[in-house]
Amino acid sequence: MKYGVIADIHGNLEALNICLSYLKEIVSAYICAGDIVGYGPYPNECVEVVRRLSNFEGTIVISGNHDLAAVGLKEITWFNEDAKKAILWTEKVLSPENKEYIMSLSPRIDTPDFTVVHGSPRQPVDEYLIGESAMKENLSHFDTRICFVGHSHIPLLYDRTLHLLLDNEKIKLKNKHRVIVNFGSVGQPRDRNPRCSFGIYDDKTGEIMVKRLPYDISRTQEAMWKAGLPQFLIERLSFGI
Repeated sequence: MKYGVIADIHGNLEALNICLSYLKEIVSAYICAGDIVGYGPYPNECVEVVRRLSNFEGTIVISGNHDLAAVGLKEITWFNEDAKKAILWTEKVLSPENKEYIMSLSPRIDTPDFTVVHGSPRQPVDEYLIGESAMKENLSHFDTRICFVGHSHIPLLYDRTLHLLLDNEKIKLKNKHRVIVNFGSVGQPRDRNPRCSFGIYDDKTGEIMVKRLPYDISRTQEAMWKAGLPQFLIERLSFGI
């Protein structure tokens, strides 16, 4: 089966729609590694799209730190001021049905083949996996072949060494050892590349591929401005920071 792997959508409907338009003719199921909401102007719409993805057999969706904060299940003390403002706005506009859906999500799911978390297998919600030492330490915290993560918004592969994953790069994973894969962020890229980032995983061949696509950033920014979201959150989308 081929999976479309998405994470860190952050209420960016324009970016999410571009990703799913590309994936719909290629994959049979989806993996969402959390943070459907937060930062962006379309939290309800993005949650509803992800809920519909669950109709595809084999689809897995887990919660991220912004998701949990937006429904009152996580303190926002350690969020920066702009993130706090966005979380409070998101909490205000989310529908009761979409809040209930987010509350139903697990922070970690293990299948026979792979594990899905937002942060890390050691700390599923909060830990950022960016450096090689943290990646290595986390290998003992899952037993499957692959652990899919999000949270850092940077496309990375840890396969005994740390690699930055590039657009259209195809890598065949080896069966002999565990790996950690982050396909980057759909709606809030942080690797100085503003294009949305997502991936494809083929469980038969063991092959992964990152895909980067442009989307209409200005439309998202305009919607953020109309919603009164913080200026820095609006501007950063143009630069992928």
